[in-house]
Amino acid sequence: MTESSGQNNRFVWDRGIGFLVTDIARLLTTQYNRLVKPTGLTRSQWRMIVQLHRKDGLTQSELATLLTIGKVSVGGLIDRLEHSGWIERREDEHDRRSNRIYLTKQGRDFDSMMIDASQELAKITFKDLTEDEIVIFESLLSGVRQNLLDAEVCEGGQCS
Repeated sequence: MTESSGQNNRFVWDRGIGFLVTDIARLLTTQYNRLVKPTGLTRSQWRMIVQLHRKDGLTQSELATLLTIGKVSVGGLIDRLEHSGWIERREDEHDRRSNRIYLTKQGRDFDSMMIDASQELAKITFKDLTEDEIVIFESLLSGVRQNLLDAEVCEGGQCS
């Protein structure tokens, strides 16, 4: 995005897609953290619970990959969440050297809190937009995301 300034065109940094998306993600995370603060969970902890809601019974290595953090950090998160009653470790049926991580009832019940927080966040985020504008916005973002995913898969010029 450029801004006209006489004969010169200059880049408007705070209107670039990278800046906007990153800043919006930061602001959304801040608001979501505020909404789930009563649970006492940190961002990293609720992100792990979200991953386990998507697929319960993941290993520590799988969680580390999904959360893009180290195995040692994930181990600490698991310890704290297990101690607080959100998750439990169970021995892997096929590999006794490995544990799988499962949500407890408390962890599974957290989904209603997350849904409520997400709905409240949507109200805050889209308060001045019409339903049609929200649908268009989500569609555009999905298209941009897919373009970037396609580019990631095609890295190195392997795709036509």
